[in-house]
Amino acid sequence: MLETLISVAISSLLVTVSMPGYVYGGFIFVALIPLFFALERKGPVVSSLLSFLYFFLFTFANFNYLINVLTTGFPELFGRFSSTTGFFVYILFCILEAIPFLLFGFLYGLWSSKIRYRFLEPLFAASLYVVTEFIRGIGDLGFTGGRLSDALYGFKGLLQLLPYTGTFGLLFIIVVVNYELYKLLRKSKHSFHIALSIIACLFLLNGVLETRLPRVIGSKPVVIAQTDLAQEVKYNYDISEIMNYLTDNFSHTPDYLTIFPEAVFPSVDIRNTPQERELSEVFGNRTVVIGYPTLEDNGAFNSLHIYENGNYFDRYDKVKLFPFVEMLPYKGIFGRLEFLKGAAYFDKGELKIFEIAEYGKIGLQVCFESYFPNISRELSKESEYLIVSTNDGWYNSKIALIQHFTQSVFRAVETRRNIVQVSNTGLSGLCDIYGNITILPYGTQWRVIYLAPERKVTLYAKYGDYFVIISLILIIISGATAKKRQTIFS
Repeated sequence: MLETLISVAISSLLVTVSMPGYVYGGFIFVALIPLFFALERKGPVVSSLLSFLYFFLFTFANFNYLINVLTTGFPELFGRFSSTTGFFVYILFCILEAIPFLLFGFLYGLWSSKIRYRFLEPLFAASLYVVTEFIRGIGDLGFTGGRLSDALYGFKGLLQLLPYTGTFGLLFIIVVVNYELYKLLRKSKHSFHIALSIIACLFLLNGVLETRLPRVIGSKPVVIAQTDLAQEVKYNYDISEIMNYLTDNFSHTPDYLTIFPEAVFPSVDIRNTPQERELSEVFGNRTVVIGYPTLEDNGAFNSLHIYENGNYFDRYDKVKLFPFVEMLPYKGIFGRLEFLKGAAYFDKGELKIFEIAEYGKIGLQVCFESYFPNISRELSKESEYLIVSTNDGWYNSKIALIQHFTQSVFRAVETRRNIVQVSNTGLSGLCDIYGNITILPYGTQWRVIYLAPERKVTLYAKYGDYFVIISLILIIISGATAKKRQTIFS
């Protein structure tokens, strides 16, 4: 049993070091091999527990930067809970993320060794992983960070599959490759060179495709305004100090569309204040997008507000709220965790497209909304480019910043839309429609980048996660044609 647990832990570690910001994404093509060895000849119950453990350990290791946020950042800034409580909240997060893998392990243990046709085996394993990841991403607690496909954000050749299948197509291929390598190694240890040949072919394919990709040159100038204010500074400034800071550091930037981060004014609605009038005067010759909360009698919203030529134009209210911090999910279950609330609880907004003079139609997103492909898909059906405005100053780890920026890379290729991401402390930059990126260096407060409008809607944007339906069909076929079912506790 110890050998089995070690194999599970090795898989968790290999997936972790494959993730953006760690070691090398190519490790993902072998990362699941130890897991498949660990699940070999295990019944549904044992397989469920091992699969849960695999994803729990991976989540704990991969998102370790959240520990500092929960044990230091939030307690010091808001003072609602202790560091010890924050750590236990992190453990709860890891458990919630791993729960869907109980299903993966159960069905894998129930049918994998009984599948009648050899060609169905890798398809079954890959389909099961796809459906599990889909379940992990739905509902108020849904999250998509840590998908196997995230490892390949730098493999621009392979990313060109995304406009057709989304990340689930890429994830499917990763699991199929891992499973086939596992079967090769199980058959004979001398098959190692064959396994290496398969991986080499994938890398060669990626390289060939990548050399054919152009870099898109845009014509629409945009100012990325990275405010570079740490959380403890921003939350302790009053709104007049923040406005003075914006004037001193950004009033001299060119009169182009200017994008500021989320929550520049973190807890105050500045509408109808002297600071709003000053904002309108200082940036009166351009269109400005800036984040601050909307506080009204009928609700509170995490918003991006738009000013055009000195006049208030419109706003976007965030539709996907961060669980526990921005809203309380499933109050009947998690009501006692209300102390995790950030500055305020918000109400959900609605997706909107904005027509900006001289720029065309733009879709806005706030913070971790870029993790959810369905939001970018819907926006891309009408918009010509997308903007992500975020507040990543909570993290003292570059890994967190890289992993968030990675999501804009995937969304840009999936939708074939230029995406600008603006963060208060980085990473900020541009992702073009093929996955080429331009990032502001650390410490750079602003830069002009150029957008290229795109109007064609991709297959994935039109039809969404249809790959999940294909995967469900493959699981049903595999189960229906299984030779015989194992007993659950075997």
